[in-house]
Amino acid sequence: MIILGITGGIGAGKSKVLNYLNTRFGAYIIEADRLAKELMLPGGDIYDKIAENFPAAIPKRGQPIDRKILADIVYNDSGSLHKLNSLVHPSVKDFIKNDIKVKETSGTGLYVIEAALLIEDGYKEICNEIWYVRADIDVRVKRLVEMRDMTKEQALLIIKNQKPDEFYMDNSDFILDNNSDFEVTKRAIEFRIYHT
Repeated sequence: MIILGITGGIGAGKSKVLNYLNTRFGAYIIEADRLAKELMLPGGDIYDKIAENFPAAIPKRGQPIDRKILADIVYNDSGSLHKLNSLVHPSVKDFIKNDIKVKETSGTGLYVIEAALLIEDGYKEICNEIWYVRADIDVRVKRLVEMRDMTKEQALLIIKNQKPDEFYMDNSDFILDNNSDFEVTKRAIEFRIYHT
């Protein structure tokens, strides 16, 4: 089984790449952010840890986490944000490691992990390859304005707060350029998959 890590900045087109890997190659896709949200639901692996450490975010035990309260707590205090990340990211990674074992025994050929912090969270030790989906800033801004209804200023602010291209390029095995027609991107994906 090939384990592939996909990362990249907002608006680079990661979702389109994931969809193509799924439809063309039958890849099993796991999105770390979506998984984290599932694990934070009542009964999930992270829920009790958050209840212990951020009780104000769960006004009534057994009810879903109040994400707005939690966000207000962590984004105004770097120590709290660090604590939250130390609870969430290891649980997500443990789940993925166990899931890889399960999928391997069921005959999955291509397992794809998408995460914004793929490199920072040490997924290189799990993945055969890390791909960086890259697009120029003006292309990303245009996509975010058109597809996510953001203003240009909002898009630029988010992009500015993410790691620069150089960080991803220095820490990835493959740079997937996604600036132009997606047919060009598809050909690059196919070439890389068949030569991995």
